[in-house]
Amino acid sequence: MFIVGDILLFITTALVLSITCLCILLFVRARDAYTKGFLTILVPLCLQMVLNMLLTYINRVYPSQTLTGPVYEIFCLCTTFVSIFLTTALLYTVSRYLVDLLPATDHQKRIGYTAIHVVIAVFLFLSLFLIIARSGGNWILAMNLTLGYHFFSGSMLMTLHGITSMSYRRKATSWEQKTLLNGISATFLPLLVTFPLDLLFFRNHPFKLAYLSFSVFVVYHYFFINRQYFHAYERPVDTLEVDAAFFREHGISPREIEIVRLLVAGKTNQEIGDQLYISGNTVKTHIKNIYGKLQVSTRVQLFALLRGKQP
Repeated sequence: MFIVGDILLFITTALVLSITCLCILLFVRARDAYTKGFLTILVPLCLQMVLNMLLTYINRVYPSQTLTGPVYEIFCLCTTFVSIFLTTALLYTVSRYLVDLLPATDHQKRIGYTAIHVVIAVFLFLSLFLIIARSGGNWILAMNLTLGYHFFSGSMLMTLHGITSMSYRRKATSWEQKTLLNGISATFLPLLVTFPLDLLFFRNHPFKLAYLSFSVFVVYHYFFINRQYFHAYERPVDTLEVDAAFFREHGISPREIEIVRLLVAGKTNQEIGDQLYISGNTVKTHIKNIYGKLQVSTRVQLFALLRGKQP
């Protein structure tokens, strides 16, 4: 069972790390709200899982005499606090992500945010108190308790998110909203089943079946975001089909429209300058003005905006 746990720990960590890197690349290109919200969850989850795997193999690779002494105890103390705060941050970001997604009124969402702050504050206080009290100042024990049980126990709060998503999904007002709520309920409700299985089979192993739920959550949302990205940002753009009134409304000059069309054609700044007989700095100035008038910050966002204005 330890071999199975090691394999699953490596696979889930590598999966979450890979998807985090891919989502960072998508966000740099598009900077859309879906990817930004998802990254707030991915970053603490990825760091927590990488930390867990790293410490698992440190304890196996280094000799026992190296893993003693005041320096190692300070390392264990720091690791304990970092792990606790990462788990707390993960619970907080997932909770805010869910509340933002719910088809609820502004008043209901404010109540939800208040409840999140209270629950997370209590969770953080109890986590610090119980682990420090249980360890009795033995920071090596505190780190082992944190890695073995804290993230696993905190994950059980995600079942509430699954129940909430399931109860609100019928009230969803858009396909995107319903899809994401279905994904949250389908990935976190199984924690009710995996919890006793973890206690039976993975009680003494750093890997827990709860990690699989997070992996499913990450993969599900990544495919959703990937689909949204290619649908919104990678379809062909024809600026000739964009209503000229749209450009006039935003104060886009004929020269700037010409530059927009060359951008859509895939030309670089230098190629645009050569074709229009202007300097590269002048092209950059025109592009900066275009972005400011249309309130975008990247070419990908510009193309997405133009697609929305095509008939």
